[in-house]
Amino acid sequence: MTEVGRVISVNDDAAVVAMGKSGSCSKCGLCMASSDGKEVLLLARNEAGAGPGDTVEIEISAGKVLVAAFSLYMLPVLMTILGFVVGSAISDGSEESVLPIALAVAFLVVSFLAVWLFDLKVRKTERRHATVMRVLSEEEAEASPRIEVVKFGG
Repeated sequence: MTEVGRVISVNDDAAVVAMGKSGSCSKCGLCMASSDGKEVLLLARNEAGAGPGDTVEIEISAGKVLVAAFSLYMLPVLMTILGFVVGSAISDGSEESVLPIALAVAFLVVSFLAVWLFDLKVRKTERRHATVMRVLSEEEAEASPRIEVVKFGG
């Protein structure tokens, strides 16, 4: 996934990039949203050597986004179904048993816990999923959406 943003600051091989919030970045968790919710800040590897104020092209690993989306949305659904199936098998399909529902809820809770722990691990070990690929020319920067300075907090 490729996005366009403006470098806010640079530190060693990392750049903080502000970019407009697109439809594809909702709930992926890689960025911090501004107070108005229209822009996001992203920490990226600065392979292009961009400086503050430069308009840049950012590559965000699609695989990481897909894994994050799958673990956030599909894992709880699949675990709930699995819990119900296991409960039905244990209770021999009895319609009066509450075991399938109880196990479905238990599996759902466990899946939320697993997603939360996975998220904590990923955020500690893989801090930068994005890369500044290149600095855009002035013509390309003018054609891209205008990005304002991001304000956080109240």
